[in-house]
Amino acid sequence: MSVIPEAAYEAVEKKRRQRDKLIRKAEEAVAKARARATDISAPSGGGIGPKGGLPGSRVERGAMNVIRAEKRLENARKWIAVFQKMDEIFPVEDSNEGFVASMIYGNGMSQADLARFTGCSRQTIRVRQDRYVIRCAFLAAQAGLIREEVERYGDADPKD
Repeated sequence: MSVIPEAAYEAVEKKRRQRDKLIRKAEEAVAKARARATDISAPSGGGIGPKGGLPGSRVERGAMNVIRAEKRLENARKWIAVFQKMDEIFPVEDSNEGFVASMIYGNGMSQADLARFTGCSRQTIRVRQDRYVIRCAFLAAQAGLIREEVERYGDADPKD
């Protein structure tokens, strides 16, 4: 049995794999949302919002999309801060956990490949990976990135 919910573990792994792209993708999303919100050539629509028929103007929807995109950018920056802290806790050069995380999440190696490469057992690799992911999950939870809903509903970062 895992120390943390499976959904939280998977959320950390997903974000760690995307580490190098998180900020860039979030900044691009903000730029697109702002461009769509200020595009006067787009049709204004019939005054019916996208959910439940609630009224809303194109400007309101555009503003809400910009706000959501900016929130995702803020969360991406928080994730990067978590990973930077993890680099301090488990430096790639000086810790087994940092090395394993770098090879698995940064280079795409499997546990089996890494076990063959290092001469360790796959179980040893898994323990080191678990140590890294669990510590990262606690830091992410502390930063408000992993919410209570993950534990209750298994819904890890639906849009973040």
